[in-house]
Amino acid sequence: MSDTENKNIDFNKAKEVSSAQKAKKPHTKKSFAWWAGVIVLILISITFILPATGVTSFFVNSSIEFGKYNGTPIAYESGSYMYNQFYNLYMQYGAYMDQNSLLYQAYYNAVLNEALTQKAEAAGLYVSDEMVNKAIISSGYYNNEDGVFDENIYNETGVSQQTAVYNSAKEQIPATTVVSDISTVVSSDAEKAFVASMASTGRTFDYVAFDYTAYPDELTADYAQSNPQPFSTIQASVLSFPSQSEAETAFAEIQADMSSFSTRLEEAGNESTLLCWYELSDLAEADRDSLWSSSRGAVCGPFQNGSSYEIYRIDASASQPDLSSEALLDKVRSYINSNDASLITEYAQTASQAFYEAAQTDIDSAAAEYGLELHNVAFTPASNGSSAFLTALSASDSYGLLSSASYDSSYNKSLFSSAEGTVLAPQAAGNGYIVTRVNAEIEDASQADFTNTFYDYVNTSLAQNDLQNAILSSPLFEDNFYTVLIESLINQQ
Repeated sequence: MSDTENKNIDFNKAKEVSSAQKAKKPHTKKSFAWWAGVIVLILISITFILPATGVTSFFVNSSIEFGKYNGTPIAYESGSYMYNQFYNLYMQYGAYMDQNSLLYQAYYNAVLNEALTQKAEAAGLYVSDEMVNKAIISSGYYNNEDGVFDENIYNETGVSQQTAVYNSAKEQIPATTVVSDISTVVSSDAEKAFVASMASTGRTFDYVAFDYTAYPDELTADYAQSNPQPFSTIQASVLSFPSQSEAETAFAEIQADMSSFSTRLEEAGNESTLLCWYELSDLAEADRDSLWSSSRGAVCGPFQNGSSYEIYRIDASASQPDLSSEALLDKVRSYINSNDASLITEYAQTASQAFYEAAQTDIDSAAAEYGLELHNVAFTPASNGSSAFLTALSASDSYGLLSSASYDSSYNKSLFSSAEGTVLAPQAAGNGYIVTRVNAEIEDASQADFTNTFYDYVNTSLAQNDLQNAILSSPLFEDNFYTVLIESLINQQ
């Protein structure tokens, strides 16, 4: 979570504070990180849930079983854990998420709670009044504006509300205790030191990419000339709207005052752009024909384009491909990459081999001679990308093709075992090929510091994820959520 990115944070203390904050009164403003954390790391959150009274009409009077865990029904019915979870999630996130998504989250929260509670019962866990009272105080539910437990707020709360909070806290202690016990990973200093050493030893790389962007102008132009229709163009300015009604309102305003189009365009930060026929394939055929038949200055629309509605102003009417335009050639290359990728691959394989032979003595000079760019990859430890503690090529390779090529295990091994200065033979990467130079092995002490700081936190998070995945993939879990949901919605119609 972004709240924990500061290397100086005491994570044990942070988790205590987080647990207190997550259960504050509903009117308290929550950060985005907290919002995401409750959904993603629901296992370690303690949220006090009040009875679902008057939340919505959604299944309010229903009793629906969505699944089972170890024979125990996971049901949506008044007073059930799933029912109260749905209410709580709806009150906090109803403005941002649809009800089906919230119901889905409530269901899986209930499954996790049931599984963890059963583990607690099997272990003979006893929940004392003292444990419940501590949980209520640390939750922050009765805190004042200074974040301190306020006895006056507690006394002013109705008995029924106090009872609901008490029962909710008591209900969740067994599950959260199991989570805490299982996910508290104690790592030895030697283990941390070993992983930190791995993280701080790595290499940088430089490579030349032979992908669709390197496909020659001459071959690109020949392709477009043999099939010109997808590359006929218009120059247009585009306004986009999330709904048809908004687009129609704007279109009426523009028809009444044409200058308002320019005003809206400037406010949106949009500019006139060259559009190919193929780029508007999501438009209805009649709408695309309308654009291509319109003269300069015409305003057309609103037209649905995927999930948005768009209004177009024609800045230059339709024309055949101008293959002297580098902008158009780039669009043709992109089209070839998507629709005739074998042409890119065939060229890249041949061109990369020729470059590789020329680069054996000096890859920098060869790149300059051929007019090619060397893509630099930042410090990366020896990793196949499967470790949460080590930086992967997917993070350090900004262009992305070396990362793609490294999925080949033998090539990945050669990246980190070859001698300094080695230029590796061409390697397939996506639709293209790359030629890579391996640089010297170096040390980066900051990586070790980072790993030491976050090691326990990451270990705990991984343990929590493993626990959740073990529960949801267990044969004890009978999941019928979507089948039951669809049947219930059909029955309501």
